[in-house]
Amino acid sequence: MRGIKRSTWYAVYGTILCLAGTVPCSASEPLAQLLACRDLKDAAARLACFDREAAALAPAPKAAGAAPVTAAPVSAAPAAPAPAHAAPVLDPQQQFGLPDRTVAAQEVTAGLRAAEVSKIEAHLVSVATGADGRAVFTLDNDQVWRELSPEGDLLGRPGDAVKVSRGVLRSYWLQLKSGRGCKVDRVR
Repeated sequence: MRGIKRSTWYAVYGTILCLAGTVPCSASEPLAQLLACRDLKDAAARLACFDREAAALAPAPKAAGAAPVTAAPVSAAPAAPAPAHAAPVLDPQQQFGLPDRTVAAQEVTAGLRAAEVSKIEAHLVSVATGADGRAVFTLDNDQVWRELSPEGDLLGRPGDAVKVSRGVLRSYWLQLKSGRGCKVDRVR
């Protein structure tokens, strides 16, 4: 039960008992599935859960001239499955000893972590020279990058397109539209 909120377990357990027929289902069971979506941390997974559960609660659209559809008893209707993203893929004991990349990949697959980005593209807002002689690049996405060693004039001007990509050994490379570039680290 580590990593999963108690309300999610109650919703899952109640659904299992309802489907097994050992406990009569009440009208609040579908709402329990919907409320379980609140516990998801990832915004995209939470929205997908709410959309799925709300669609299950909505009545089917009526066709023109069709007979009215009567709702089936709640106990006869199968409950929607619990959200697939409610639980982490691995508990801490199962994660022990695995490389961070493996754990991150499993969390991305489960929707618990955003996928990594290998490069960004933006435009320069300003280029300044720090007290140590290194250039400081402010981008239009509010990121600030500083070159690691003074390279001289890189010919960057405000409004120019830039690309920041991953380099080797956790380094980053900033390339200007002129084709010139330098290793950088992120300040903000």
